[in-house]
Amino acid sequence: MLHFISSLFSSADQAAGKPDKNLIAKATDRVVDATDSRLRGFGNYRKRLCPAIEHAVIHIQSIVGILPEAIELSSNSYKHDPRLRAFFVSASHMQEVIGDFTAVKDYVRKLQAPLPDEIFGTLSMDYSEKNVLGMELGGDIVRRDVQQVVVNFSDHRYLGPSGSEEQSRHELEKRGFDFLIEKVLERIVAVRSTRSELEQQHRLLQRKLDAMRAGNWGLEPMLAEAGQVNSNPDYASLEKEINEVDSELLRLGSRPADLENNIEHINNILGRASDLLSIHEIHMYLDPMMIKKSESSSDERTSHLQLTEASAKSGERRIILLGRFPTQELPEQPDFLSEARRYLG
Repeated sequence: MLHFISSLFSSADQAAGKPDKNLIAKATDRVVDATDSRLRGFGNYRKRLCPAIEHAVIHIQSIVGILPEAIELSSNSYKHDPRLRAFFVSASHMQEVIGDFTAVKDYVRKLQAPLPDEIFGTLSMDYSEKNVLGMELGGDIVRRDVQQVVVNFSDHRYLGPSGSEEQSRHELEKRGFDFLIEKVLERIVAVRSTRSELEQQHRLLQRKLDAMRAGNWGLEPMLAEAGQVNSNPDYASLEKEINEVDSELLRLGSRPADLENNIEHINNILGRASDLLSIHEIHMYLDPMMIKKSESSSDERTSHLQLTEASAKSGERRIILLGRFPTQELPEQPDFLSEARRYLG
């Protein structure tokens, strides 16, 4: 049955530029478990799904592989990296934001070995622009009511904390692949007929999709809007829910035509992975007031930012970059027991 903590995408999963057969087998199992495990009733289901799954795996590995190396998210690098000064108000603000992420706290709490020197992960942010009227200095003349574009980075998240950049990239690959699987399941749910004999299957599949989303299974922690992400999913309960749905579906059985349609949906979605999820570079020039400037700006305070944006065909888009945060800069966690004792005297 499905397991959220998957072993997909390890360092041994790719050779000579092509995914390892073992990885494709594991990816196929994950797709079938996550969509409709009754597909195993087709003896040749692996062969029929292989081209689309291989395409999706190669695409996910390629876009994660071209991401720039992890940047240092330290108070020292804040002084020299214009990206960090654009993302955060101050170095202490950066430390507070990253140190306060539930994922980072959980990683530190659950780590059995001593803390590594750095916590690697994927930093992601929302990016927006706003047209305003401002002032601009041209020579010795101050011009007022000048049309300007102010840039804002918000809703910061730190995805997949780990002890190495390699592990963070593998986590991002797994989540990217799971994001595509969710799109497959969304498609299967959407095309289900409302005929009475299929209503129960439709409800079960919808429950399965809801459980996956609640578990922050794919890229939702990175792409979803603020307030839409479950910050503390109960993975054991969600896995139990999904496995119960699978058991009910197996008891219901299915017509061969339904299974054929599901294979078609999988091949259609995963075969178009490059259209559904992509990354591209963004170049912008900002002054210290976060006002957008042209490349030819003579303002010496203007900084050039080279950023990476991840976007989905469904409309989600986020700025992403791999980061490494020094554990020595983690904010001290409050000692609630000591605080309680001091309060009670």
